Amino acid sequence: MKKLTIFIFALLVAAGANAFQFDEYQDKKAAKADSVAIAPGDSTEYELIVLDLDFTSWFHTNKRPVWFHEKEYYHSKNTFYATNWNNRVIESMHRLPYEFQIDYDSKIDYGVDVEWQLFWYFKYLEQKYNIKLGP
Repeated sequence: MKKLTIFIFALLVAAGANAFQFDEYQDKKAAKADSVAIAPGDSTEYELIVLDLDFTSWFHTNKRPVWFHEKEYYHSKNTFYATNWNNRVIESMHRLPYEFQIDYDSKIDYGVDVEWQLFWYFKYLEQKYNIKLGP
């Protein structure tokens, strides 16, 4: 009987934890689904923050290793993609899929990891919305 009580208690705790995670997931989903920010981390490091919940799983299944291209390649592509994206946001007056601008400054050295992740974010946008941002 004691083992059955412990088992039922463990099931209730697990069910409560899953319900909490579901509520937390809904709260995150309620946040702006498509937005990206390049935020300063430490004093000289930056991090890419993507609030699109589908991007993480897409990124892990489609990315190439960071060393696949040089940092300069990622930087030049990101400069081109960000410019095209932001121009389309202005032209479409923030209609789907161009609702938000990407604050990317080509004069800032974001580091290879942020450049790499941002490059793949643009690839994700191209695939998700079936658009072409670059040549």
